[in-house]
Amino acid sequence: MTSIVQTPNNVVCELPSQVICLGEALPPVIKAVRLAMARKVRSSGLEFEAIADLSHHMDVITNALTHFSPRIEGLMTEVIHNEDAGLAEASRAAGRLEQVLSEFVEGYRSAKAAHPVDTDSREARSLLLGVYRHHVGVICDWLDDLVNVISNPMAALEKQSIPVTANAVLTIALNMTSPPEMDKLHALAKRLTDKSEALIDPAPIAPTSDTPINNSPGILGTIGALAFGVGLTNAVFGRHHHR
Repeated sequence: MTSIVQTPNNVVCELPSQVICLGEALPPVIKAVRLAMARKVRSSGLEFEAIADLSHHMDVITNALTHFSPRIEGLMTEVIHNEDAGLAEASRAAGRLEQVLSEFVEGYRSAKAAHPVDTDSREARSLLLGVYRHHVGVICDWLDDLVNVISNPMAALEKQSIPVTANAVLTIALNMTSPPEMDKLHALAKRLTDKSEALIDPAPIAPTSDTPINNSPGILGTIGALAFGVGLTNAVFGRHHHR
């Protein structure tokens, strides 16, 4: 099964059946994730502790990003490049992608349900929620682009200024940009960490050759790892055949 689209210029575009199936399987996932992000959250009764909860949620986000890359590869190998794939395979691949997106959603809702105890924790939670929204928004927007290309490949070819030839290739690039909140979050985390260390040891002893130095990266190292991780870029899509 292929989808054949007749254009005003009498160019016929054929889409492989597995790509069509993917275009049918993805919209419910996108809709479910966006609805979950927009749904009201009931207070959990838990306090949002700036340092501890930032560290925890950065782990959640980093793990979700780590799990995300294999799911995109799965879309490619199990569906887009698999001529034998049908709606069942496309639905399974979309479902596995939704599982990863659910990691973002659950982390977001958990943070939103917690109650900030002071100005610092309120700012930390607000910035953190922005990070969650950024990642989910970028991924869902990219999935929307993918679905739109499948539904109207000719428009995508024109938009990307790709000549209409046999076996033309469309690339739908996913650029996981660093959230705009990260700089402020990094500065806040540093300030909170410095404050915490000052409270624990207000008059630290200058290190000597016999004094062990703690080089643990702590929360700043976690955020730094996240900033590195969001450099992930995947160019994803298959081929459109024109005749």
